[in-house]
Amino acid sequence: MSLAATTTRRLAFTSTRSLRTALSLRSAHTAATTAPRFIAPHRAHIQIPKMATPAASLATSAKPEIKAGDKVPSVGVRTKDFDTTVDFSTLKGKNIIVTVPGAFTATCHSQVPGYFELFEEFKGKGVNEIYVVSVNDLFVVNAWKKDLLEQSGLTEAEAPKFAGDDKAQLAEALGLVLDARGGLGSFRLKRSVIVVEDGKVVSVTVEPDSGKSTVTQADNLIKTI
Repeated sequence: MSLAATTTRRLAFTSTRSLRTALSLRSAHTAATTAPRFIAPHRAHIQIPKMATPAASLATSAKPEIKAGDKVPSVGVRTKDFDTTVDFSTLKGKNIIVTVPGAFTATCHSQVPGYFELFEEFKGKGVNEIYVVSVNDLFVVNAWKKDLLEQSGLTEAEAPKFAGDDKAQLAEALGLVLDARGGLGSFRLKRSVIVVEDGKVVSVTVEPDSGKSTVTQADNLIKTI
């Protein structure tokens, strides 16, 4: 075969291969652009309503502090065991309610023993019972009571009673809610002493700073009974 014929044949083969490559690429491009694209299913946006927490409810209720002459709110708080509650609005005669921020806390643990020491003197002045109330569950309240009884050497009949306002319902009803979320992690009771008689408030003494115990000390209250 002559050189000219060989060259012509090679050029024809190259042109044919280039044409096939071009057609193949065009076909692939067409398939890619015309094939249906996958579309992610649309996810419906579900709005979950915000539920009011006890903390949020207490923060917005803002009842005024109870004062002398007011009726004692009817709220049951647990005392002694889970089946026993006390409603201070139903108590007969003169009684004392000592509200504190929390069991075993340093200030409360040093304040409450004063009411153990002067318990008989309060009784001698016509006080039927003294109740120490904190926003704690009953297990904690009873453990605290047991510890203080052992320290004092008194029996339950010779000492104040203890009650747990575990849902802070009494704190709210009294208007004595203490925002202690920064230190104790929740809403608590302000430190106060309330003297009640036959369902009515005789006097209320609230500490200006619930982290301290000054005007709510037992030896201060005994002078006014």
